[in-house]
Amino acid sequence: MNIQEALNVFGLSGELTEKDIKAAYKKAALKYHPDRNPLGAELMKAVNAAFDFLMANIDKINSFQSTDENAHYNYGDDMESVLNVLTGLSGLVYEVIGNWIWISGETREHKDTLKEIGCKWAAKKKQWFYRPEEHKSRWNRKEHSIDEIREMYGTAGKRKAAGRQKVENRA
Repeated sequence: MNIQEALNVFGLSGELTEKDIKAAYKKAALKYHPDRNPLGAELMKAVNAAFDFLMANIDKINSFQSTDENAHYNYGDDMESVLNVLTGLSGLVYEVIGNWIWISGETREHKDTLKEIGCKWAAKKKQWFYRPEEHKSRWNRKEHSIDEIREMYGTAGKRKAAGRQKVENRA
């Protein structure tokens, strides 16, 4: 995670103080708390990781923000939208690791839907993923297994999508 990715979890940009970041964290924590939001456990993982990263880098935030206005968006809301779609697709298993969502299970029948919501296929890991828009892969990056990624970024655990129940009209 970099500073811009962490700020995008909260939808923040511009000159920021520690107070601004704490206020954004409190707002996100209330919005995504598991008692208020059924997807809260997964979303809070990303919110807590972003907050911890920003607080550890508080002195660098204003000097390292992107000047590209297209790089600023509210990733927390994007992530919530994707998770809402995923929970409605039967047979999927999803997991939030850092600020990425990894999707496995019976994905073949949902391939088009996954593409529509912006997910990409990771052939080496044989899983779909959703990540922040501004995240760019680096050519010289070491290849990590999904277990190594879990170890580095932590996880709230895998969740099985409930899927939508079909209700039959009975006369």
